[in-house]
Amino acid sequence: MDAQALRSNQALVTYGVSYISLIPNELLEMIFVETVKATTRADEDHSSSCALTSLRLRPRPELLLTSVSQHWRAVALGMPLLWTEIRLFLRQNVDLVNLYLTRSQGQLLDIQFTGIHCDFHSQGSPEFDLDYLRISRIMLSHIHVCRRLEIHGAFPFPTLLDEINRIKAPMLEELMVHYPLNIPNSRHLLFTEDLLLSADRLTVLTLNGLWVSGLSPETFSNLLSHLTSLTHLTLIGEPVDYVRSRDIPVVEIPLLQTMILKPGPNISRTYLPTVFRTIRAPVLRELVLDFHTATPSRDLQSLVDKLKRGAPPFPSVRLLTLRSRSMAYDGWNALAHAFSGITTLSVSKSIVNQLMGFLSCSGRRDAFPNLRTLLFDDVQFEWSLLLQLLQIREAAGMPVREVKMRGFKKHAQSELVGKLMASLATYAPVVIGWT
Repeated sequence: MDAQALRSNQALVTYGVSYISLIPNELLEMIFVETVKATTRADEDHSSSCALTSLRLRPRPELLLTSVSQHWRAVALGMPLLWTEIRLFLRQNVDLVNLYLTRSQGQLLDIQFTGIHCDFHSQGSPEFDLDYLRISRIMLSHIHVCRRLEIHGAFPFPTLLDEINRIKAPMLEELMVHYPLNIPNSRHLLFTEDLLLSADRLTVLTLNGLWVSGLSPETFSNLLSHLTSLTHLTLIGEPVDYVRSRDIPVVEIPLLQTMILKPGPNISRTYLPTVFRTIRAPVLRELVLDFHTATPSRDLQSLVDKLKRGAPPFPSVRLLTLRSRSMAYDGWNALAHAFSGITTLSVSKSIVNQLMGFLSCSGRRDAFPNLRTLLFDDVQFEWSLLLQLLQIREAAGMPVREVKMRGFKKHAQSELVGKLMASLATYAPVVIGWT
């Protein structure tokens, strides 16, 4: 710091002014937005591995920002979009909800309802608890200005779903419904006779449930056929009841670009093959198969058999993501047949070595001929296998041009990484990066 900067800094200290107070409001607004976004992403990651109740205790960043200084408070209160995320849960302070609704100034809302089964004031079903009914009324009275709606219940909430079906949600773009085990066949969910959704607006749909409480195939197909703008579909667990149905209608989703399948433990053997058989997605670009919580390979074998023998289900897929604790040679062989056109393959850390072993095997060096990018979840794998694989692909005229690893950045200056980079530079122009 030069002498002039030192004098300026001393003057600011003398008059009690900090550098951060000189940040222009426009830049401060950008910082606020990114802070809230980062916290939201962290909450989503946290919620996938922790109990639902833990999220209730996490402080809201926008409230913390307003308590730093009067200037920050004025800036935050002048940003209606900062207050559009409405989180609802039982035993919640309604005054806080009303505060957010007031500060959002009529902007489209992101509403998340987390129904925790706790000590209810009323006897019998928790859906008749007064607090639950009060929270439901708040949600229903604002669903017409809702952009994103997420309902996650640990107890039945058919009354709420019934009421939702009587109210239009014309602005809804994203819908996530995680329904509990004991809603019979989810008959209350998303009636398509008089759809609450705007068919040409909804782009993201997530369904999470078990087949015993899942949508009937007819309801599921009717729902998807109405959603003409759907681009992202996520199915968690086994949310469609293919077990008790024989006539399974086929549905085409013309604009679907991303599909995520995350089956849970003890899935039925018919579920995944039926999904692949009954959904047509002519422009699907990204497919995520998350088998981390699925039961052992015996429950996935029917899918493997279908992929090996049948025609490729989604020939337009270019990015395939596979998360699993293990993958046998037979499984890799089936994926290579079904998704031969992919250019990018992303795998979880447990199966990185298995993938490279399969691609280096003399009998399958022609697998995934268009593969150019590999994405690994971790840097902890046999790097010698990677070097061998890159050499084999280069010699076969199918070179890999990019390898990205999660967490690579913090190891980038290590001696081991330096040796790897030097080895790569001797034979192929491969880009090494991180995610």
